[in-house]
Amino acid sequence: MHLKDWAFLGNYEFFNNKLRALSTNDLPPEKWSYAGKNDFGILRSYLYFTFEKLWQEREDAEEAEKQQFVFMDDKVACFNTGLYDKTWQPIYFYCVKNPIKGFQPWKFTAFYNSYTVKFSDIPTASVSCLRRANYFEDPSALIFDVNLDIVPQWDHILYDEENFQRIPEQLRNNGRDFCQNVIDGAIHSVKKRIEANYKTIVPQLYKGKIQLLAPLYLTNPDTPDLALVLSLSDDKTMYYGHTCLTTEMAYNNARLIARPDSYWLQP
Repeated sequence: MHLKDWAFLGNYEFFNNKLRALSTNDLPPEKWSYAGKNDFGILRSYLYFTFEKLWQEREDAEEAEKQQFVFMDDKVACFNTGLYDKTWQPIYFYCVKNPIKGFQPWKFTAFYNSYTVKFSDIPTASVSCLRRANYFEDPSALIFDVNLDIVPQWDHILYDEENFQRIPEQLRNNGRDFCQNVIDGAIHSVKKRIEANYKTIVPQLYKGKIQLLAPLYLTNPDTPDLALVLSLSDDKTMYYGHTCLTTEMAYNNARLIARPDSYWLQP
């Protein structure tokens, strides 16, 4: 279930104003829009993704537990966004029944925290039971094993044109072989950074599985140019380096799970 199919979000200006008020007045300072934009694209993606994850968990849950993931009765609906306000109160996404038949069953009205939600029509006990989305069962999946090798998928990194264009132009101008040598050197170098500081690695979720993001310093030793996406092989003997993302793409993907706490991936 997609959020926009479940709830009417209002027109673009209405929902954008709600996101602006949430990010400005309630949430701690954080980057919620892509560079050069003020559309809260990162925050939108976060909310869409969070709802889809909660809905899937609701579908998989026992009947008695379904309301703990996405609450719905005959009047209102609500879910825990997983976000916290400046005083560490959870933020909830609140809807009422959509009065227009034939459209989304719910209509978004407001974001509430643990205090302001008491002014809504949702039972307080039901709100307190609403769970945050759960992205992993095994915490070890978030830690990079420095004893394992990284095997880059060069065909995808270098010969998929969209991916190749993410590599800095001054490197691309020297050809794919040159880029491969530079990236290969950066991969060997980043393993040392990870050994020195485990927070170098940042997790992201892709198709229900945890992947890891590692910074690649290609043109500047202080600022990463790309993030290498790593997946642990099924036999847990190596990491596959699937593709390279821009740091903005990496931040967006990582933020779906939690605000990145790494020194290189910051707003």
